[in-house]
Amino acid sequence: MSSGNLTPEQHRRLHEKFTRVRYRPVSVASILKTIWSLSDIGLDLAFYAYFSRDTEAAEKVLDINRVIDENLAQFIMHTSLAYGRTREGAEASLLAFYYGSAIDTIVDSVKDIVYTLLVGYAPSLSYDEIALLMNGEIVAKLVLEKPVKVIELTDAYPVDVLLSVHAGKSMLAPSPEIILPAKSTIYVRGYRENVIRLLSDHGATLQEKRLSEELEQVLKSIVELKDYTRLMIDLAHYTLLEPEPGVIGEVEDLEVYIDWRQLDALNKLKEAAGKIDPDTFIGLSILFKELEDIADASNTISHIPSLLEELPEEYSEVFAKIFETMGEKIRTIIVSKETSLDRVTVWLRKYGGTVLTVKTGDAWIAYPLARNPILKPGDKLVIAYPAEFTEEVGQLLKNHI
Repeated sequence: MSSGNLTPEQHRRLHEKFTRVRYRPVSVASILKTIWSLSDIGLDLAFYAYFSRDTEAAEKVLDINRVIDENLAQFIMHTSLAYGRTREGAEASLLAFYYGSAIDTIVDSVKDIVYTLLVGYAPSLSYDEIALLMNGEIVAKLVLEKPVKVIELTDAYPVDVLLSVHAGKSMLAPSPEIILPAKSTIYVRGYRENVIRLLSDHGATLQEKRLSEELEQVLKSIVELKDYTRLMIDLAHYTLLEPEPGVIGEVEDLEVYIDWRQLDALNKLKEAAGKIDPDTFIGLSILFKELEDIADASNTISHIPSLLEELPEEYSEVFAKIFETMGEKIRTIIVSKETSLDRVTVWLRKYGGTVLTVKTGDAWIAYPLARNPILKPGDKLVIAYPAEFTEEVGQLLKNHI
Protein backbone atom coordinates (compact mmCIF):
# COMPACT_ATOMS: atom_id res chain seq x y z
CA MET A 1 0.00 0.00 0.00
CA SER A 2 1.55 3.28 -1.06
CA SER A 3 1.80 6.25 1.28
CA GLY A 4 2.01 8.68 -1.62
CA ASN A 5 -1.31 10.32 -0.77
CA LEU A 6 -0.21 11.22 2.75
CA THR A 7 1.06 14.63 3.72
CA PRO A 8 4.35 14.64 5.67
CA GLU A 9 2.41 15.60 8.83
CA GLN A 10 -0.07 12.75 8.37
CA HIS A 11 2.78 10.31 7.82
CA ARG A 12 4.49 11.50 11.00
CA ARG A 13 1.33 11.20 13.10
CA LEU A 14 0.49 7.76 11.73
CA HIS A 15 3.91 6.39 12.59
CA GLU A 16 4.88 8.19 15.80
CA LYS A 17 4.68 6.02 18.87
CA PHE A 18 6.49 7.26 21.96
CA THR A 19 5.74 10.57 23.63
CA ARG A 20 6.97 12.12 26.86
CA VAL A 21 4.35 11.51 29.54
CA ARG A 22 4.46 13.04 33.02
CA TYR A 23 2.86 11.33 36.00
CA ARG A 24 -0.60 12.62 36.97
CA PRO A 25 -2.10 11.93 40.43
CA VAL A 26 -5.42 10.53 39.21
CA SER A 27 -7.23 7.28 40.00
CA VAL A 28 -6.53 4.19 37.95
CA ALA A 29 -10.28 3.77 37.54
CA SER A 30 -10.55 7.17 35.82
CA ILE A 31 -7.61 6.31 33.56
CA LEU A 32 -9.22 3.02 32.53
CA LYS A 33 -12.58 4.71 31.98
CA THR A 34 -10.90 7.22 29.65
CA ILE A 35 -9.13 4.48 27.67
CA TRP A 36 -12.36 2.51 27.44
CA SER A 37 -14.47 5.49 26.37
CA LEU A 38 -12.00 6.74 23.77
CA SER A 39 -11.43 3.25 22.31
CA ASP A 40 -15.18 3.04 21.82
CA ILE A 41 -15.40 6.54 20.27
CA GLY A 42 -12.32 5.98 18.12
CA LEU A 43 -13.71 2.84 16.50
CA ASP A 44 -17.06 4.41 15.59
CA LEU A 45 -15.46 7.65 14.38
CA ALA A 46 -12.91 5.75 12.26
CA PHE A 47 -15.70 3.65 10.75
CA TYR A 48 -17.65 6.81 9.95
CA ALA A 49 -14.59 8.61 8.54
CA TYR A 50 -13.71 5.68 6.30
CA PHE A 51 -17.09 5.34 4.63
CA SER A 52 -17.83 9.07 4.50
CA ARG A 53 -14.27 9.83 3.26
CA ASP A 54 -14.09 12.50 5.99
CA THR A 55 -10.38 13.30 6.36
CA GLU A 56 -11.05 15.81 9.16
CA ALA A 57 -12.66 13.07 11.26
CA ALA A 58 -9.78 10.77 10.33
CA GLU A 59 -7.29 13.30 11.69
CA LYS A 60 -9.27 13.48 14.94
CA VAL A 61 -9.05 9.70 15.28
CA LEU A 62 -5.27 10.13 15.38
CA ASP A 63 -5.75 12.65 18.21
CA ILE A 64 -7.88 10.10 20.07
CA ASN A 65 -5.20 7.45 19.67
CA ARG A 66 -2.57 9.82 21.07
CA VAL A 67 -4.70 10.47 24.17
CA ILE A 68 -5.21 6.71 24.64
CA ASP A 69 -1.45 6.14 24.40
CA GLU A 70 -0.84 8.82 27.03
CA ASN A 71 -3.40 7.29 29.40
CA LEU A 72 -1.95 3.85 28.84
CA ALA A 73 1.44 5.22 29.90
CA GLN A 74 -0.22 6.68 33.02
CA PHE A 75 -1.70 3.27 33.82
CA ILE A 76 1.69 1.58 33.56
CA MET A 77 3.35 4.27 35.70
CA HIS A 78 0.66 3.97 38.38
CA THR A 79 1.06 0.19 38.39
CA SER A 80 4.84 0.48 38.79
CA LEU A 81 4.59 3.04 41.57
CA ALA A 82 1.94 1.13 43.51
CA TYR A 83 4.21 -1.78 44.47
CA GLY A 84 7.76 -0.89 43.44
CA ARG A 85 10.44 -3.56 43.17
CA THR A 86 8.54 -6.40 44.83
CA ARG A 87 7.10 -9.72 43.70
CA GLU A 88 3.64 -8.20 43.89
CA GLY A 89 4.90 -5.34 41.73
CA ALA A 90 6.21 -7.79 39.15
CA GLU A 91 2.83 -9.52 39.02
CA ALA A 92 1.04 -6.19 38.70
CA SER A 93 3.42 -5.18 35.91
CA LEU A 94 2.59 -8.40 34.08
CA LEU A 95 -1.08 -7.48 34.29
CA ALA A 96 -0.32 -4.01 32.96
CA PHE A 97 1.72 -5.50 30.11
CA TYR A 98 -1.13 -7.76 28.96
CA TYR A 99 -3.60 -4.91 29.08
CA GLY A 100 -1.26 -2.44 27.42
CA SER A 101 -0.40 -4.85 24.63
CA ALA A 102 -4.10 -5.49 23.90
CA ILE A 103 -4.99 -1.79 23.92
CA ASP A 104 -2.04 -1.08 21.65
CA THR A 105 -3.44 -3.61 19.16
CA ILE A 106 -6.85 -1.90 19.26
CA VAL A 107 -5.28 1.55 18.76
CA ASP A 108 -3.16 0.34 15.85
CA SER A 109 -6.13 -1.36 14.17
CA VAL A 110 -8.26 1.77 14.44
CA LYS A 111 -5.33 3.77 13.08
CA ASP A 112 -5.01 1.34 10.14
CA ILE A 113 -8.67 1.92 9.22
CA VAL A 114 -7.89 5.64 8.98
CA TYR A 115 -4.65 4.90 7.10
CA THR A 116 -6.61 2.91 4.51
CA LEU A 117 -8.72 6.00 3.85
CA LEU A 118 -5.82 8.48 3.77
CA VAL A 119 -3.77 6.45 1.26
CA GLY A 120 -6.68 6.28 -1.16
CA TYR A 121 -8.42 2.95 -0.65
CA ALA A 122 -11.76 4.48 0.24
CA PRO A 123 -14.79 2.52 -1.03
CA SER A 124 -17.07 3.86 -3.71
CA LEU A 125 -19.84 4.05 -1.12
CA SER A 126 -21.20 6.63 1.28
CA TYR A 127 -21.75 6.37 5.02
CA ASP A 128 -25.42 7.18 4.40
CA GLU A 129 -25.73 3.92 2.48
CA ILE A 130 -24.08 2.02 5.33
CA ALA A 131 -26.23 3.74 7.97
CA LEU A 132 -29.40 2.47 6.32
CA LEU A 133 -28.20 -1.09 7.02
CA MET A 134 -27.55 -0.46 10.72
CA ASN A 135 -29.99 -1.70 13.35
CA GLY A 136 -28.13 -0.05 16.21
CA GLU A 137 -26.31 3.23 16.62
CA ILE A 138 -25.05 5.39 13.77
CA VAL A 139 -22.78 8.44 13.56
CA ALA A 140 -23.70 11.69 11.82
CA LYS A 141 -22.02 15.04 11.17
CA LEU A 142 -23.86 18.31 11.70
CA VAL A 143 -22.94 22.00 11.54
CA LEU A 144 -24.73 23.99 14.24
CA GLU A 145 -26.45 27.19 13.13
CA LYS A 146 -26.62 28.62 16.65
CA PRO A 147 -24.98 28.03 20.04
CA VAL A 148 -26.30 25.13 22.12
CA LYS A 149 -25.43 23.60 25.47
CA VAL A 150 -24.49 19.92 25.13
CA ILE A 151 -27.00 18.77 27.76
CA GLU A 152 -29.82 20.66 26.02
CA LEU A 153 -29.01 18.90 22.76
CA THR A 154 -28.73 15.46 24.32
CA ASP A 155 -31.91 15.92 26.35
CA ALA A 156 -33.85 16.85 23.22
CA TYR A 157 -32.28 14.07 21.16
CA PRO A 158 -30.95 10.96 22.96
CA VAL A 159 -27.51 11.03 21.29
CA ASP A 160 -23.88 11.27 22.39
CA VAL A 161 -21.73 14.13 21.14
CA LEU A 162 -18.48 12.36 20.24
CA LEU A 163 -16.56 15.32 18.91
CA SER A 164 -16.93 19.06 18.39
CA VAL A 165 -14.74 21.13 16.06
CA HIS A 166 -14.80 24.92 15.96
CA ALA A 167 -12.27 27.44 14.62
CA GLY A 168 -9.64 24.73 14.24
CA LYS A 169 -9.99 23.52 17.83
CA SER A 170 -11.65 20.27 18.83
CA MET A 171 -13.18 18.73 21.96
CA LEU A 172 -13.59 15.00 22.45
CA ALA A 173 -16.83 14.01 24.18
CA PRO A 174 -17.58 17.55 25.44
CA SER A 175 -19.07 17.63 28.94
CA PRO A 176 -22.83 18.30 29.41
CA GLU A 177 -22.38 21.91 30.56
CA ILE A 178 -20.21 22.96 27.60
CA ILE A 179 -21.81 25.48 25.23
CA LEU A 180 -21.03 24.63 21.61
CA PRO A 181 -20.60 27.83 19.54
CA ALA A 182 -22.50 28.52 16.33
CA LYS A 183 -20.82 27.05 13.25
CA SER A 184 -19.39 24.18 15.32
CA THR A 185 -19.13 20.90 13.46
CA ILE A 186 -20.30 18.10 15.72
CA TYR A 187 -20.21 14.34 15.32
CA VAL A 188 -23.05 12.61 17.16
CA ARG A 189 -23.87 8.97 17.79
CA GLY A 190 -27.21 7.44 18.67
CA TYR A 191 -29.95 5.11 17.52
CA ARG A 192 -30.85 5.80 13.92
CA GLU A 193 -34.33 7.18 14.56
CA ASN A 194 -32.94 9.72 17.05
CA VAL A 195 -30.09 10.79 14.77
CA ILE A 196 -32.42 11.12 11.78
CA ARG A 197 -34.77 13.29 13.85
CA LEU A 198 -31.86 15.51 14.92
CA LEU A 199 -30.68 15.90 11.33
CA SER A 200 -34.18 16.56 10.04
CA ASP A 201 -34.81 19.27 12.64
CA HIS A 202 -31.59 20.96 11.53
CA GLY A 203 -32.30 20.75 7.80
CA ALA A 204 -30.14 17.72 7.01
CA THR A 205 -31.03 14.19 5.91
CA LEU A 206 -29.60 10.74 5.28
CA GLN A 207 -29.68 10.01 1.56
CA GLU A 208 -31.39 6.71 0.81
CA LYS A 209 -29.86 4.69 -2.00
CA ARG A 210 -30.36 1.04 -2.84
CA LEU A 211 -27.25 -1.11 -3.18
CA SER A 212 -26.71 -4.14 -5.35
CA GLU A 213 -27.80 -7.31 -3.58
CA GLU A 214 -24.26 -8.73 -3.50
CA LEU A 215 -22.72 -5.60 -2.01
CA GLU A 216 -25.57 -5.12 0.44
CA GLN A 217 -24.93 -8.56 1.94
CA VAL A 218 -21.21 -7.79 2.34
CA LEU A 219 -21.90 -4.44 3.99
CA LYS A 220 -24.48 -5.92 6.36
CA SER A 221 -21.78 -8.35 7.46
CA ILE A 222 -19.29 -5.51 8.00
CA VAL A 223 -21.81 -3.51 10.04
CA GLU A 224 -22.56 -6.59 12.12
CA LEU A 225 -18.85 -7.23 12.75
CA LYS A 226 -18.25 -3.61 13.75
CA ASP A 227 -21.14 -3.74 16.21
CA TYR A 228 -19.90 -6.99 17.72
CA THR A 229 -16.37 -5.60 17.93
CA ARG A 230 -17.53 -2.50 19.80
CA LEU A 231 -19.53 -4.75 22.15
CA MET A 232 -16.38 -6.81 22.77
CA ILE A 233 -14.48 -3.68 23.86
CA ASP A 234 -17.26 -2.83 26.32
CA LEU A 235 -17.60 -6.33 27.77
CA ALA A 236 -13.83 -6.72 28.09
CA HIS A 237 -13.55 -3.58 30.21
CA TYR A 238 -16.55 -4.54 32.31
CA THR A 239 -14.80 -7.81 33.19
CA LEU A 240 -11.74 -5.85 34.33
CA LEU A 241 -13.69 -3.52 36.56
CA GLU A 242 -16.06 -6.15 37.88
CA PRO A 243 -14.71 -9.69 37.20
CA GLU A 244 -17.61 -12.08 36.69
CA PRO A 245 -16.78 -15.64 35.53
CA GLY A 246 -20.01 -16.01 33.55
CA VAL A 247 -19.34 -12.85 31.55
CA ILE A 248 -15.72 -13.85 30.87
CA GLY A 249 -17.04 -17.09 29.39
CA GLU A 250 -19.58 -15.22 27.27
CA VAL A 251 -16.87 -12.92 25.87
CA GLU A 252 -14.91 -16.02 24.84
CA ASP A 253 -18.00 -17.44 23.16
CA LEU A 254 -18.72 -14.13 21.44
CA GLU A 255 -15.17 -13.97 20.08
CA VAL A 256 -15.58 -17.46 18.56
CA TYR A 257 -18.92 -16.34 17.10
CA ILE A 258 -17.25 -13.26 15.58
CA ASP A 259 -14.57 -15.44 13.98
CA TRP A 260 -17.26 -17.58 12.41
CA ARG A 261 -19.22 -14.55 11.19
CA GLN A 262 -16.06 -13.05 9.73
CA LEU A 263 -15.36 -16.17 7.65
CA ASP A 264 -18.92 -16.05 6.37
CA ALA A 265 -18.51 -12.34 5.52
CA LEU A 266 -15.21 -12.97 3.70
CA ASN A 267 -16.94 -15.62 1.58
CA LYS A 268 -19.61 -13.06 0.66
CA LEU A 269 -16.89 -10.55 -0.27
CA LYS A 270 -15.16 -13.18 -2.40
CA GLU A 271 -18.41 -13.89 -4.26
CA ALA A 272 -18.84 -10.16 -4.93
CA ALA A 273 -15.21 -9.64 -6.01
CA GLY A 274 -15.91 -9.31 -9.73
CA LYS A 275 -18.85 -6.94 -9.18
CA ILE A 276 -17.16 -4.21 -7.12
CA ASP A 277 -14.24 -1.94 -7.96
CA PRO A 278 -10.72 -3.01 -6.82
CA ASP A 279 -10.22 -0.17 -4.31
CA THR A 280 -13.49 -1.04 -2.55
CA PHE A 281 -12.52 -4.72 -2.48
CA ILE A 282 -9.08 -3.99 -1.00
CA GLY A 283 -10.46 -1.50 1.52
CA LEU A 284 -13.20 -3.84 2.75
CA SER A 285 -10.72 -6.73 3.02
CA ILE A 286 -8.48 -4.59 5.24
CA LEU A 287 -11.47 -3.51 7.32
CA PHE A 288 -12.40 -7.14 7.99
CA LYS A 289 -8.89 -7.86 9.25
CA GLU A 290 -8.73 -4.82 11.53
CA LEU A 291 -12.11 -5.60 13.11
CA GLU A 292 -11.02 -9.17 13.81
CA ASP A 293 -7.78 -7.94 15.41
CA ILE A 294 -9.76 -5.59 17.69
CA ALA A 295 -12.07 -8.44 18.73
CA ASP A 296 -9.08 -10.70 19.48
CA ALA A 297 -7.44 -7.97 21.57
CA SER A 298 -10.67 -7.39 23.50
CA ASN A 299 -10.84 -11.11 24.22
CA THR A 300 -7.31 -10.91 25.65
CA ILE A 301 -8.38 -8.07 27.97
CA SER A 302 -11.39 -10.05 29.21
CA HIS A 303 -9.12 -12.96 30.19
CA ILE A 304 -6.82 -10.87 32.40
CA PRO A 305 -9.02 -11.59 35.47
CA SER A 306 -8.53 -15.35 34.92
CA LEU A 307 -4.91 -14.83 36.01
CA LEU A 308 -6.35 -14.73 39.52
CA GLU A 309 -6.87 -18.47 39.31
CA GLU A 310 -3.25 -19.11 38.30
CA LEU A 311 -1.35 -16.69 40.52
CA PRO A 312 -0.99 -16.72 44.32
CA GLU A 313 -4.05 -15.79 46.38
CA GLU A 314 -2.59 -12.46 47.47
CA TYR A 315 -2.56 -11.43 43.80
CA SER A 316 -6.30 -10.76 44.13
CA GLU A 317 -5.42 -7.90 46.48
CA VAL A 318 -3.01 -6.49 43.91
CA PHE A 319 -5.67 -6.82 41.25
CA ALA A 320 -8.31 -5.11 43.39
CA LYS A 321 -6.06 -2.13 44.10
CA ILE A 322 -5.13 -1.63 40.44
CA PHE A 323 -8.62 -1.97 38.99
CA GLU A 324 -10.58 0.10 41.46
CA THR A 325 -14.30 -0.44 41.22
CA MET A 326 -16.29 2.10 39.25
CA GLY A 327 -19.47 1.28 41.11
CA GLU A 328 -20.98 -0.96 38.44
CA LYS A 329 -21.84 -4.64 38.46
CA ILE A 330 -22.11 -6.94 35.46
CA ARG A 331 -23.93 -10.27 35.36
CA THR A 332 -24.92 -13.01 32.96
CA ILE A 333 -28.57 -14.03 33.36
CA ILE A 334 -30.25 -17.14 31.97
CA VAL A 335 -33.90 -16.45 31.12
CA SER A 336 -36.32 -18.82 32.88
CA LYS A 337 -39.64 -17.59 31.48
CA GLU A 338 -40.77 -16.02 28.21
CA THR A 339 -40.85 -12.23 28.23
CA SER A 340 -39.98 -9.27 26.00
CA LEU A 341 -36.72 -7.38 26.19
CA ASP A 342 -38.75 -4.16 26.45
CA ARG A 343 -40.13 -5.28 29.80
CA VAL A 344 -36.73 -6.28 31.13
CA THR A 345 -35.32 -2.93 30.03
CA VAL A 346 -38.05 -0.97 31.81
CA TRP A 347 -37.50 -2.97 35.01
CA LEU A 348 -33.72 -2.45 34.94
CA ARG A 349 -33.97 1.27 34.19
CA LYS A 350 -35.69 1.77 37.55
CA TYR A 351 -32.28 1.05 39.10
CA GLY A 352 -30.04 2.57 36.42
CA GLY A 353 -29.36 -0.76 34.74
CA THR A 354 -29.18 -1.75 31.09
CA VAL A 355 -28.95 -4.81 28.85
CA LEU A 356 -25.59 -4.97 27.06
CA THR A 357 -26.25 -7.95 24.81
CA VAL A 358 -28.53 -10.93 24.28
CA LYS A 359 -27.70 -14.46 23.19
CA THR A 360 -30.62 -16.37 21.75
CA GLY A 361 -29.86 -19.90 20.58
CA ASP A 362 -26.40 -19.75 18.98
CA ALA A 363 -26.74 -16.14 17.84
CA TRP A 364 -25.67 -12.94 19.59
CA ILE A 365 -27.51 -9.63 19.27
CA ALA A 366 -25.14 -6.67 19.59
CA TYR A 367 -27.84 -3.99 19.81
CA PRO A 368 -30.75 -5.81 21.47
CA LEU A 369 -32.65 -2.64 22.39
CA ALA A 370 -33.00 -1.79 18.70
CA ARG A 371 -34.60 -5.15 17.92
CA ASN A 372 -36.61 -5.91 21.08
CA PRO A 373 -36.54 -9.70 20.73
CA ILE A 374 -38.89 -12.00 22.61
CA LEU A 375 -36.81 -13.73 25.26
CA LYS A 376 -37.36 -17.46 25.69
CA PRO A 377 -36.23 -19.84 28.44
CA GLY A 378 -32.53 -20.61 27.99
CA ASP A 379 -31.68 -17.27 26.34
CA LYS A 380 -28.88 -15.30 28.00
CA LEU A 381 -28.64 -11.62 28.94
CA VAL A 382 -25.53 -9.71 29.91
CA ILE A 383 -26.62 -6.79 32.09
CA ALA A 384 -24.90 -3.90 33.90
CA TYR A 385 -26.23 -1.90 36.85
CA PRO A 386 -25.01 0.30 39.73
CA ALA A 387 -23.48 -1.72 42.55
CA GLU A 388 -25.60 0.13 45.13
CA PHE A 389 -28.72 -1.55 43.72
CA THR A 390 -27.36 -5.11 43.75
CA GLU A 391 -30.04 -6.36 46.17
CA GLU A 392 -32.91 -4.67 44.30
CA VAL A 393 -31.76 -5.94 40.89
CA GLY A 394 -31.30 -9.43 42.31
CA GLN A 395 -34.88 -9.44 43.59
CA LEU A 396 -36.15 -8.06 40.29
CA LEU A 397 -34.42 -10.82 38.34
CA LYS A 398 -35.77 -13.46 40.70
CA ASN A 399 -39.35 -12.22 40.33
CA HIS A 400 -39.49 -11.47 36.61
CA ILE A 401 -36.75 -13.31 34.70
